[in-house]
Amino acid sequence: MTAERLRVRDAGGEGYEVLDYDGQPIAICATIVHAAQYVRSFAARFWLDWTVDPAESGFSASFLGSNSIGRIHRDKLRGLREGTWRWSISTNDGRWRNDEGPRGREHDKGLAMVQLEHQFTCYLANTPHGHSPYARAKGLE
Repeated sequence: MTAERLRVRDAGGEGYEVLDYDGQPIAICATIVHAAQYVRSFAARFWLDWTVDPAESGFSASFLGSNSIGRIHRDKLRGLREGTWRWSISTNDGRWRNDEGPRGREHDKGLAMVQLEHQFTCYLANTPHGHSPYARAKGLE
């Protein structure tokens, strides 16, 4: 199976369900880090929830009910970078690694969204070994 985007949902005490494009469960993973590694193994990315962010003239992404895990917005610079879209991962949610993540630029809004989703999936999949911050925040580890 190959997929471009996969949804993940909290399955309560059972872990995290990975859903296919049609919303059908295809796996249950013990932690969110394992779910990210599973999604990445298919060369896929998390399907993030996007909202318009009028204050930044861009879009904000959330995951599993978090406030924001990252943003994209149109570059306001003139010259060669005019019209490009900046993306960045920045979380203040204690369930994640709670630090600044990767950032970059793309020439298209859609590419910036794809890049942020891909990088956030890798960001969680590459969480250092040990108890996941998400599990600690839920009191499971």
